[in-house]
Amino acid sequence: MNDKFKNICIILITIIILNILCSCEESKPLVYFDEDAPAPAMIDVTTVLVENLAGKAILKYAVPNDENLLYVKAVCEMSPGVERSAQSSRFVDTLTLEGFADAGDFPVNLYTVGKNGKKSEPLVVTVSPHTPPLIEAFPSLNMIATFGGIEGHFENLYKETLKVVLMADTANTGERTFLQSFVINNPNAVFSIRDLPSKPGKFYVYLMDRWGNKTDSKEYVLTPLFEKKLDKSLWKENKLPSDFKNTLENNFWGYQFTGLFDNTICPINGWQNTFIPEVRPLPSFFTIDLGITAKISRFNLVPFWNYLYRDYPRTFEVYGTTSRNPGDDLDGEEWKLIGKYESYKPSGPDPSVITAEDRAFLWPNGENFDVKPSDFQLDPYFPVRMIRFKITSLWHEEERYSYDELTIWGEEVEE
Repeated sequence: MNDKFKNICIILITIIILNILCSCEESKPLVYFDEDAPAPAMIDVTTVLVENLAGKAILKYAVPNDENLLYVKAVCEMSPGVERSAQSSRFVDTLTLEGFADAGDFPVNLYTVGKNGKKSEPLVVTVSPHTPPLIEAFPSLNMIATFGGIEGHFENLYKETLKVVLMADTANTGERTFLQSFVINNPNAVFSIRDLPSKPGKFYVYLMDRWGNKTDSKEYVLTPLFEKKLDKSLWKENKLPSDFKNTLENNFWGYQFTGLFDNTICPINGWQNTFIPEVRPLPSFFTIDLGITAKISRFNLVPFWNYLYRDYPRTFEVYGTTSRNPGDDLDGEEWKLIGKYESYKPSGPDPSVITAEDRAFLWPNGENFDVKPSDFQLDPYFPVRMIRFKITSLWHEEERYSYDELTIWGEEVEE
């Protein structure tokens, strides 16, 4: 190969490389607009329709036929010093203003904005949003003392995403300390905090919405009821004839009944220390000898990490007896109903939708169930030696259900 041919090859290779490099540069879209064009025409006031809703307003209008128009923008002072805006492209004739802190009449400046950044004079439109979901929910917000802590509830009729913020002055120093917050969008919102000392304290609660609007605080003087975590090392299975069939027990995965109360939460991607019995047909039963006699105040159930709101039981019943050799018949005189329970899902009852809030509520800290008087049992605080669970439904129609860990609180009594 002569030098002339080598030079030609080098030149060709260089040209090819340069073309490849140039083609890899980020291409930028070309936007054609006239910098000298005037601002787009204003929205025609006669075309504007306002729909007022809870905490928000929807504006519908005729989009001006203007080549320079890029989008329509609405600006509103929703509370003193707090201005919010919303915008919609030239291809949409509706925009929504959200985040009002209260009901009332609010002026809205409606602009058209051009491709060259120029905006029209404002068209002032009045909107009158109804009472926001935050304010609607506040009167129903309430807290009471419960075993080992406090619990609260409120009605969230609009299913708005609201944050509950709990604070306390348990030392009576006048200083409020943050305890915990909860994000809830369920219409029947419930929340609780546990492991508090059984002594009087001042507790405060308020609500906050997605836009930072807050309610006033409600103050309560509450004394969490005394309870003690029962010693699981004393527990043992007391299997009755109609109790679960565990086809997976003692296999290499380690699905043993004792995994239900071994004080171990199975880690993500793990399978051990989990109770997974055969479930069909429902109802399914399991029975535990507590090793002592106690009055039960509450219990906590942790699901298997991989099956949240899937093969996790949705409804169940709990029974107790002082007998050390009880019969199998729950309708007999030995067993007494403690309570009927339903698992709670913060985002709503649809098991096909599992949010981050749902996961945080259920795992790894588990779900608390309080023992309290009901239409089914007026006095559930009776001594028990044996406790029996009756699983009546699951969140999904699975072949089996699973629990990772069971913890029970109460007060030991003389036998």
